[in-house]
Amino acid sequence: MRQTFSCLFLGFGLAAGATAALAEALPLPEWQRELAAKPQGDAARGSTLYAGRGCAGCHGPDGLADNRQWPVLTGQRPLYLYKMLLDYQADRMAGPDAAIMASVVRALSRQEMADLAEWLGALPRPAAAEAPEPAILRGDRKRLIPPCSACHGAHGQGWDLQPALRGQNRDYLAKTLQRFKTGERNNDVNAGMSQFAAKLTDEEIRALADHYGR
Repeated sequence: MRQTFSCLFLGFGLAAGATAALAEALPLPEWQRELAAKPQGDAARGSTLYAGRGCAGCHGPDGLADNRQWPVLTGQRPLYLYKMLLDYQADRMAGPDAAIMASVVRALSRQEMADLAEWLGALPRPAAAEAPEPAILRGDRKRLIPPCSACHGAHGQGWDLQPALRGQNRDYLAKTLQRFKTGERNNDVNAGMSQFAAKLTDEEIRALADHYGR
C-alpha cells in the first residue's frame, strides 16, 4: 500500500457547544492492519443499508448532497469511505456535525461499513466545475508543499485511502481544508494533510475548492 495521507470527506464535528476528548488518529501501520482485515463489501447490501439508515436525508438518495456544506459521497474511494466511517465510530472527528455522524454509525458492523463504502464507491463521480488551475495545484517547493496530484491523482480522482477531490462540493472542500489548516480536523494519517494545509493561504484554499469542486 502506498504512503497514505488522508484528506477530505465527511468533515463533521461536535454539536454546537459540546466538548469532548477526541481519540487520537491511528498511525499508518495500525491503519494498514485495520484495512487488511476489512471485509469484502457488497454493493447491493450497501444500497439497502443506505436507504434504510436514512442517509439520503443529508447526503441525497445517491450520495450527491444538495447542501454544498455537506460532502458528496458518490464515487468516493471505498477504502477512504470505510476509514472515515471507522473514524466517526471511534470519535476521531471534530466539527459541528461529528456527534450526529458518530451516533448514526455507532452500531454499524465492519461488514456494514464495507457494504456502504462498496456501493457508494461504485457510483459515478460528478464532474468538477473546471475552474482554471491555480498555481498552488502544482505545489510550492519553497514551502515544502507537494503537488496535489502526488496524493490525489492527476485529475483529483484519488486512490486507495487518498480521497477523490474532483466533484466535491466546493464549500465543503474549502471548509475541510480550513479545518485541517487550523488543526480542528486531525484524523489524517501521519498528519499528512494537516502539515500541508497549515501552509496554505485562505485564497489558495478557495482556489483549490473552486478548481476541484462542483
